Formats: sequence, structure tokens, C-alpha cells
Amino acid sequence: MNLIPRSLAGRLRLAAAIAIIVALVLAGITIALILQRFVIGQIDQRLDGQVFAVAAALQRGGDGKMTVTPMLNGPPFDRPGSGWTWQVTAPDGELVSASLAGEPAMPRPPVHGGRFDNFPDISGLLGSLASLGRPAPADGPDPHGQKLHWRILTVPFGDKTATVTATAPYSAIYGPLRDALVPLALALIVLGLLLFGAMVAQVRIGLRPLAGLRAGLADVRAGRQASISADQPSEVLPLVHEVNSLLAENAEGLARARRHVANLAHGLKTPLAALGLALEKRPESTAKSIISATGIASMRSQLNVMERLIRHHLARARAAVLAGPARASTNVAERLVDLRGMMANVHRERGLKFDVQVTADIAVAVEMQDFDEILGNLLDNACKWARARVVISANADGSRVTIDIEDDGPGLDPAAMPEAMRPGRRIDEAPPGHGFGLPIAAELTELYGGSLELSRATVGGLRARVILPQSY
Repeated sequence: MNLIPRSLAGRLRLAAAIAIIVALVLAGITIALILQRFVIGQIDQRLDGQVFAVAAALQRGGDGKMTVTPMLNGPPFDRPGSGWTWQVTAPDGELVSASLAGEPAMPRPPVHGGRFDNFPDISGLLGSLASLGRPAPADGPDPHGQKLHWRILTVPFGDKTATVTATAPYSAIYGPLRDALVPLALALIVLGLLLFGAMVAQVRIGLRPLAGLRAGLADVRAGRQASISADQPSEVLPLVHEVNSLLAENAEGLARARRHVANLAHGLKTPLAALGLALEKRPESTAKSIISATGIASMRSQLNVMERLIRHHLARARAAVLAGPARASTNVAERLVDLRGMMANVHRERGLKFDVQVTADIAVAVEMQDFDEILGNLLDNACKWARARVVISANADGSRVTIDIEDDGPGLDPAAMPEAMRPGRRIDEAPPGHGFGLPIAAELTELYGGSLELSRATVGGLRARVILPQSY
């Protein structure tokens, strides 16, 4: 089971959380040790003061026994069982504090070993320095089992020595320590929560450029822009440059390949259609004098095979376009402004009126040059047959955009509409042209998964309806 998150944000949050927890635990342990050392140091100072006071007051009475002033039994050394005690032991007697009244002197525990005890010379030197008056620490229980902290000092007394000790209960150490560590732990928990919140905000802000990069790629894929914005942090900018370079290279390669395919297909279809028309229109006597009927039939068969092959490869090109990234986007209203102006200039002597009913937010997932060729052919055809008016409308419905181009001309008989879609077929020879406009528009429309339909216009003439995929 992989415990490492797959997302960068999850990994950063996990790493930061672990770092915060480890840092807070180490900080808590370090602070606790410092506080413990501080509290023990305060207790040691108090016990050392008592040891020095007892040692200074130590004397022999008239009967030759050791004695001290009663003032040394002040609080807290006057409460029996409190653990606060002092005592003096010598070869000829012992003295105890009021808290040990009626009890014998407690056996002394061994003094804590020093870190240099394994080095006799150094240990001896430090021992001589310690003998100058610094009490030694020790730990051990009292007769009732209560754990005590000891301070032990050996002092000269007459021609002999006496050992003066003072003790404090461990509750005097851990009580204040506990009182300090509880709010410290709460403060560290609150600090950890604040740090974790700041870390989450930092990760979100730090990874925001990646979300912007993803949105930019989505815009490129949808065709809303051709490349990713270069307004990025310096760490992301090299990636943006590489992606933009790749997009530019792919777009150029796709455009070049499509131009070659389109040029080849159209270049082949035009002479093939012309050859087919020539064979159909050639007088029977002329055809027989040059080529036999069997040869003509064979030529027509080969023409049909070549036309099927061209359609097959155009269909494969269409499938490749539809399977690839839909990055093309063309605004219908913007392109119709240019196309209307161009057609008005071409047919200016006829004084045609153009009625455009298109909203500004409709866009199709079609390359601009292909869209211009589709609509340009249909508009040119409408202008040739229109008497005075050409109507252009567009509507978006779900994932499709429907564009209608209507003219008020004589229209076309429904039975002749399929014939008009065949390359090189001209229903009326009067207007100029070659009969390839509608077939080219239909093929380009099919290339993007759309369709071209002919029907009767509401204004009396022909209506060409183009259905294309919508760009979001």
C-alpha cells in the first residue's frame, strides 16, 4: 500500500505536517529539559543555602555535643513527612531537622558520579575543587519510600569532619514542572495548528500557477487561445515556453499536412470531375471514333474508383481531425463581417442587401481558413442567384451551431438539390462558375463532423444550412 499521495499538494502537505510534528516534539522535549534543569537549579540553590546555613551554625554545646540554632527549623523544614529535611552526621553524633523529629538520620545515597570519573587525575582535580564548598547531588528515598533530591556537603568540624545534607521531595520539582508543561503543550498544539493552516495556505498559493497553467491548456484545447500566457512564475515559465513551442510546431505541422491533403484532394477531384463530364457530354459518334464503348465504360469505372479512394482518404483525414485535440475556434460573427464585406465588394454592381442575424458569442470548432472557404462558397453562390437580398443567421443548440444562408432568388427544385452537390454539376449554365463551390463546402463541413443541407428558403430562394461543432 502506497502511503505517499499522488498529488503534489498532498505530498507537500504530508511532508510539511511531518516536519511540523517532529519540530514541535523536539521543541517540547528541549523546553521540558530546560525547564527541568531550571527548576532543579532553583531547588538546588535553596537546599545549598540551607546546607551552608546549617554548616555555619554548627557548634559544640557545653556538654561537648553538636548543636545548631533552632531558627534553622523554619518552614518548610518543620513539617514532618514533607520531604524537606536537613541532617548532620559526624563520628560522635548526629542532628536532624524538626521534620525528622523522633526519627534517626537517614542513610545517605551515593553521590551522582561525574562524567570524568573514569579519568583518575581529572576526577581527583575536580573532587578537590568540589571540596572547596560545592554540595554534591544525590537521589534516594526516605524511610517512608518518598523519593528525595539530596544535596550533600562534607565540612570540617573541630579536628574531624561532619556531613551536612538537605533534601527536597521530587514533588517540589515535578509539581512546578507539570504546571509549566501543561500550558506549554497546549501552546505547542495551537502553534502546530496555526503552522499547519499556514502551510495549507502556502501550498495552495504556491501551486496556484499550476492551476492557471491547467486552465491555460484547457483554453488552448477549446480553441479560446492559441498558446499559454507567458505571465507565469519564473519556475513555471520554462515549461510554458516548451509547451508553447510544442503547440506552435504541432499547429504548423497539422496546418501543413491539412493543406497538402486538401490541395491533393481538390486538385485530383477537379480534373476527375471535368474528365467525367467530358465523357458524359462527348457525342456518341465522336467517342466511338476515338475510343470504343468498352474503353469508355472502363474509364468511367476507373474514375469512380479514384473518386471513392479520394473520399476514403478524406474520411480518414476527417477522423484524424476529430480524434485530435480540438484547438480550433472561430468566432462566427467576426468572420461574417469580413466575408460580407468581401462579397458586397465582389457583387457591388448588383447592390445586394445583406441581413446578418448572428450574436457575438457564437463560435465554431473550425479552423478560420476552412470556415472562410465554407461560408465564402455558400455566400458567393447565394449572391449569384439572389435578386436583392441575402439573409445570414446562426444559432447555437447544445454542442452544434446551425448557420443558414438564404437568398431571394429563383431557388432550386428539390429533385435537383442532390445533383447540385455533385462536383462539376451545374444546374444552370448562365451564371459564371465551375460547379465545385457546394461540393467543396460540403466536404470541408464533413471534415469537422458537420453537414450541409439544401432546402427552400423562407424568403423564396435557396437555403444552405451548415451544421458545425460548437467551440466553448
